[in-house]
Amino acid sequence: MSPRPVERLAMIAAMVRVMTLELWRDRGALVMTFLLPPLVFLIFSSVFAGATGETVQLKLAVADLARTPDSGRLAAALAGSPDIRAERVSPSTVEEVRRRVKTGRADAGLVIRADPAAADKPFVIVADPTRAVAAPLAQARVQQVLSAALPDVAMRRTVAQLTPALGGLSDEQAENADTAAAFLRQNPSKDDGGFFDREDVKDAKTGGGVIAYYAGAVMILFALFSAMQGALGLMDERRTGVADRLLAGVAGMGPVVTGKFLFLVVQGLVQALLIFATAQLVYGVAAAQHAALWLPTTLAASACAAGLALGLVSVCRTREQAQMLSTFVILVLAAVGGSMAPRFLMPPWLQALGWFTPHAWAIEAYQSILWRDAGIAAVYKAWCVLAAVGLAGLALAHVLARRLRR
Repeated sequence: MSPRPVERLAMIAAMVRVMTLELWRDRGALVMTFLLPPLVFLIFSSVFAGATGETVQLKLAVADLARTPDSGRLAAALAGSPDIRAERVSPSTVEEVRRRVKTGRADAGLVIRADPAAADKPFVIVADPTRAVAAPLAQARVQQVLSAALPDVAMRRTVAQLTPALGGLSDEQAENADTAAAFLRQNPSKDDGGFFDREDVKDAKTGGGVIAYYAGAVMILFALFSAMQGALGLMDERRTGVADRLLAGVAGMGPVVTGKFLFLVVQGLVQALLIFATAQLVYGVAAAQHAALWLPTTLAASACAAGLALGLVSVCRTREQAQMLSTFVILVLAAVGGSMAPRFLMPPWLQALGWFTPHAWAIEAYQSILWRDAGIAAVYKAWCVLAAVGLAGLALAHVLARRLRR
């Protein structure tokens, strides 16, 4: 006999009440359920609001080869502009600009190779294909500064180009040109004027740098996802009573935590192997050729994910808390660390904050190895940071497991 409508409604209301009481009594899950979502929104809005291009403050390496009054004015104006983080390189050479862009110390480079008022395409934008939008953004920023600080340059450059065809200028025409240049200093125009040429850093395979970036981003992201799911087994063992039986023994929970850690490290290594094998087979990313540095980088990243997951799950009291906290941590770390959007598009303060995430270290290490052909000197810091985070998480899980025994 099926329940009557009134009984059905009573059953529904009872279930709602039970779940409400469960959530209310689990204060940790209650806080995470209703306070974490707006916090995640604030973080994501900060990350992606800066990726529109309007507020991006690129790091620009500037080399003034012309060394003329106008080129000096432009370099000084760029250094003082709040819209771009321009820095003159030393030594002031094309090779130094290329080196800074290739190593990631600058998002793009500007080489002033001739006087802006007298030459065709006096500027060269040096770009890294892994940061495809950096070149047009850098050009736009330089054009803005040029129009604001040197509006007379475009006019004098046009006059200089037309003078041979006109057979020279009379004294009166030259005076009028100087007057017009002075006027433009006070009333800048927005004419592009064909100032720019572009050069990509050498030894760049089409798409290789971008693929290397996202291979590293996906690797550390899924290593954390998988590690969190594996670490949640600690909660299942508490709930089913397995942990109590283990705690009653001589060894306690220590071997269980260590065993889970080793399994998660191997799992992350296998995941990374599949990701980078696919990247090499489909896109030609040279992972196998850099196996000597790729392997320790991947082991450090996998250990970081495993230790971090075990540590986070160990501080939670219920599975609901652990699931909510792990989701929050994974999303925030992925967003701030560069797995969802390139970090150079973020505000400077958020770029600095990204170094507190394993994602930024892992991505930078993989790019250094697979794209920039860097040696151990460029990645050993990343190994140390990733391994330290993983071991700290493992140590925390062991400490909390011993407290549980007491």
